Amino acid sequence: ISICRLVGQKNIFEIFKIAKKLEIYNFIVLGDGYLLEEAKIYLNNHNIKNVYLFGNTKDVFKYLYKSDLFLSTSLYEGHPICILEAMSIGLPIVASEVTGNIDTIKNGFSGFFYKLGDINQAIYFIEKIMKNNQLKSRISINSFSTHRKLFNTDKMKNSYKSLYLKY
Repeated sequence: ISICRLVGQKNIFEIFKIAKKLEIYNFIVLGDGYLLEEAKIYLNNHNIKNVYLFGNTKDVFKYLYKSDLFLSTSLYEGHPICILEAMSIGLPIVASEVTGNIDTIKNGFSGFFYKLGDINQAIYFIEKIMKNNQLKSRISINSFSTHRKLFNTDKMKNSYKSLYLKY
């Protein structure tokens, strides 16, 4: 699953390229944006049948709980809330190695980074997680515990408060 605005920054066409090579898995993309129509055309023109664009939804957790893995292909992030939402329920993460993502995930512990644009490396990590239940379970537990330890509501509130007071 991926949750993102369908805009250039989120690099959604990379999701589609990954999905094309991993036809045994379904890819859900939640979100809306100016690239929605272009995304539909791309999927149709490239005969990609395993990507589902569900648009905006008020209950992302309904989809997160039914998912096995969270994928972020962003070109850059600030503070990736969608990754934090995925971590809050213990989803393993595969994410582009970019600002924001690298500040949220510990590579090899709560998820894996792939080099931006390296579709084969992203596929490698997705398959590594999906084909190894022990690894998937360990990454899932680490994702959940990292969220609870570093990104719980009190920690986040205090971090923002101290930042605002600093300025």
